[in-house]
Amino acid sequence: MPQLPRNHRCLLTGFLVLGVAYGQAVQAPATVDELEYFNFLLRQLGSIHHHPNSKAAFEYNLVRQFGLSVPELAVLRAAGQEMEALSRQHKPTIQSIRPDASGRVSVADNLTLATLSAQREQKVAALANRILNQVRSQTAAQLRVPGKVLGNRGVAAAMRR
Repeated sequence: MPQLPRNHRCLLTGFLVLGVAYGQAVQAPATVDELEYFNFLLRQLGSIHHHPNSKAAFEYNLVRQFGLSVPELAVLRAAGQEMEALSRQHKPTIQSIRPDASGRVSVADNLTLATLSAQREQKVAALANRILNQVRSQTAAQLRVPGKVLGNRGVAAAMRR
């Protein structure tokens, strides 16, 4: 691969700095409550069990609910495809786990399931934060609302106790 002349590299660096300075602000990471909603959202988009028509209907509703642009929908679809790939990767391992005669799963299998669950949670967090940083600020704020509502319900329920 050919090297760029020094003046071109400096110019390119300048454009990158300007792009960051005038581009969209970096979003705060998703909160625990927001991650709950993103978990739901990504499981719907990345399900290996849902019919493609169901996914298309879900996407259509997201476009209407959040006013997604075509590039923003593409960001969500790509995240859904990554979740689908992770689900396909985990499926053989999950299917291989069988309870014993008493209905219990071995300690090793429980550890395996915990590891897969942690991988899924990490993937959801990474994808949620990527989505928030790749959509318009207005859209990111709207995508955060369902998680805030979920969190507020939990606070309200705790206050009633």
